Amino acid sequence: MQDLDGYGPQALMADTGVSRETCDRLQRIVDVLGDWRLRTNLIGPAEWDRVWRRHVLDSVQLLPLLPETGQILDLGSGAGFPGLVIAACRPAGAGDVILVESVGKKCAFLRAAIEAAMLPAQVRQMRVESLPYDAATAVMARAFAPLPKLLDYAAPWLEAGAIGVFPKGERWQEELTAAQKQWKFAQEVIPSRTSDRGAILKLSEVARAQQDPDSRNRKSKRRGG
Repeated sequence: MQDLDGYGPQALMADTGVSRETCDRLQRIVDVLGDWRLRTNLIGPAEWDRVWRRHVLDSVQLLPLLPETGQILDLGSGAGFPGLVIAACRPAGAGDVILVESVGKKCAFLRAAIEAAMLPAQVRQMRVESLPYDAATAVMARAFAPLPKLLDYAAPWLEAGAIGVFPKGERWQEELTAAQKQWKFAQEVIPSRTSDRGAILKLSEVARAQQDPDSRNRKSKRRGG
């Protein structure tokens, strides 16, 4: 299966250097998505027609920005981008990708894709703000929330030293400016390979610009304090 413009597994391997074995796993994910999209609202017809370029390649481009080992959180996983794709691309033993999603049907799809492609990944069916704290080296999220709110969700991990890798659309500069009013962080802005106006924000050394009592209480509760 290829996109309407002909982009598919072979082009992805040429563009990114992923192995044939990795591409086979990605193909299984796409196959399961193709089946499940007919049963539940995972991805629309227009998006399906460009799934390899718009979703798979868009996710694979995050891989070099992530730590080589350690657990990774994918917040608001939805149809599995980027979480399933990153799990398929990481080497054996690198660590699990934890996909956090609150909608039951989407979680069922994610579990089916994990099983079909034999991925090092787990699904947590819950709202992101209810996720208990567990150590992670990175947090990612795609099309989930504006950056200021996203940092609030991810704060327990980011403030503990995890990096944030967040692909953003054409309003990324506006979101970054808004986030800087509430947060301090080191930033790297990487141009997106799939959107002329989009960018990937890689954030580290994240801390609140002004710590408030409510945020400290939320962080303490997640860590079991």
